[in-house]
Amino acid sequence: MPTVCSDAEAASSKQGRCGAPPRLSFAELQDEFKTQMYLSGTTVSYNCLPGYRRVPEELPTLLCKRESVWSEPKEFCQRKSCGHPGDLVNGKIHITDLLFGSDITFSCDKGFRLVGHDTSRCVTEGARVTWNHEIPFCEVGCQKPEVQNGSMVNALDEKMWYRVNETLPFKCSPGYQFSSHSQLPATDRFSITCLADGSWTALPKCKKQSTSDVCETVSEKELKECGVPLEMLRNLLEVQKLYLEIEKLKKELK
Repeated sequence: MPTVCSDAEAASSKQGRCGAPPRLSFAELQDEFKTQMYLSGTTVSYNCLPGYRRVPEELPTLLCKRESVWSEPKEFCQRKSCGHPGDLVNGKIHITDLLFGSDITFSCDKGFRLVGHDTSRCVTEGARVTWNHEIPFCEVGCQKPEVQNGSMVNALDEKMWYRVNETLPFKCSPGYQFSSHSQLPATDRFSITCLADGSWTALPKCKKQSTSDVCETVSEKELKECGVPLEMLRNLLEVQKLYLEIEKLKKELK
């Protein structure tokens, strides 16, 4: 037990005294030493905090050297290590250190997506330390596709990664149509699928609708070129417009 003095004893003693021992970030006082005043020459002991272990060659103590002066705290406790977490297939683990309180991060190689937590921290679990999240895994996936002048039919389908064999339907923006389907109305859909190598099947291309497209569509059987009189072209445009409206109505009725 430490030597503890009352005010009366301190007044009659030639010895100095110390106040409460310093608080340490890596250790705490043992319960028996949690008093207010200590005579010089008194030694107090600490216990290492959870997540720390005692350095074998160091004694976890401090000394009241003289009036209000404690000895300098030593590094008698050091952080425990969680150890290497293992391997991440088709990915990398980024490590600064493996000690208590440290974070590690995970990333996947190109063409793979991360399933699970992208970080893990070395934490305490009772008297031991462990990683708070298991190693994730990397699976083949496709990144979100970008179609110029087009969008997914269902906006809720939009996300950053897609699984293999997942299929997405696209539509062109108003005033555009699929370049490989120029005779189809802009309300048509074009679907793509995520392949096993992390790529998509050929992405659709949306091109701006023009009078030349209309001419090709309506007069394909009769005209080889679009060089027709203005009045005839107007009639062709009216026919094309009517065709588009009919097709739109058909889809709405389905």
